[in-house]
Amino acid sequence: MSRVGTTLAALLRQQPIRYLLVAGTTALFYIGLVALGLWFGWYYLVAILVAQVITIFSAFPFYRSFVFESQGRLVTDFIRFLSVWVTGAIAGIVVTPLLVELLHWHPLVSQVVAIVVVSVGSFLGHRLFSFRSRPAPATVAPESESP
Repeated sequence: MSRVGTTLAALLRQQPIRYLLVAGTTALFYIGLVALGLWFGWYYLVAILVAQVITIFSAFPFYRSFVFESQGRLVTDFIRFLSVWVTGAIAGIVVTPLLVELLHWHPLVSQVVAIVVVSVGSFLGHRLFSFRSRPAPATVAPESESP
């Protein structure tokens, strides 16, 4: 393996690097969807909500299998993922109108700011809650019988 390949493989073994890669790609996809909604003339909150729903379902498999390598139950992982994602989405939906309506920022710029603010909390929420490692059930060795 080449030096670059070895370095890349070492980087991809680190969960925070995988998170940055997937979260960055997801953010670009999401911003693209919001921009598309705005281009169609949708009200910015409608564009945000539609983009959130589409992005949730496309991001989950990557977060679950590539970033956090979860072995948990699919439905349980998804419900937990959704609860963390919705918390971040609500934060973004609160921050965006404040920036747009009060400071007169463009909705896309506001969303980028919201994404940056929410990203750290989302990583911790997914790592510690959505896809946390669950210890294997302890097996109790049978006690040996005394003669």
